[in-house]
Amino acid sequence: MKHLVLSIGLLLLAPSLFAQAPAVRPPVRGHVVSLGIFTLAPSIGVQVEQRLGQHFSLSLSGSRFFSSDYPGYQGVLAARFYFRPTAPTGLYLQAQAGAYSHTAQVVGDYPGVTHEPQPTSYNGKGGGLGLGYQWQFGQRWLANAGLGLRFYPHNLGAKCDCYYLGNWYAVGQPGSVLDGQLSVGYAF
Repeated sequence: MKHLVLSIGLLLLAPSLFAQAPAVRPPVRGHVVSLGIFTLAPSIGVQVEQRLGQHFSLSLSGSRFFSSDYPGYQGVLAARFYFRPTAPTGLYLQAQAGAYSHTAQVVGDYPGVTHEPQPTSYNGKGGGLGLGYQWQFGQRWLANAGLGLRFYPHNLGAKCDCYYLGNWYAVGQPGSVLDGQLSVGYAF
């Protein structure tokens, strides 16, 4: 009799136990539009990401840099591999190809002659690698953080006998070596 009462009690409790189980979020849909900082410098950018399967996505981003020393633009095409079959959420490895344009202060490099810094515009292209994580919060919102390295040429030799006034290529400006991203996205 005890076992019968216990069994009936468990059957009555079972629906309430399952009702307390955490809800599983639906997978993020195929398109994500993000707004944020797409480098380690003062900038703002927009990114469009398209899911290509359970592990892959492709994104296109554009950024505007607001640095007083190196204002400019950057565009990047990136392919992401997500380590779990949850694209576009989770830990990912990113390979990118991009182009940039910025204005920099340069000084002529002629022996025995002193020159004042002059602004010049410089364009370049290259690629890079990065590692990041994209979190889903809510049904359609995502947060993204990433860090990586870019390999863009930064030699002024073909443009003039001059040198940069600062080491722009190491501090997060357009085309610099260090790369980072913080953004918030909306999936649809």
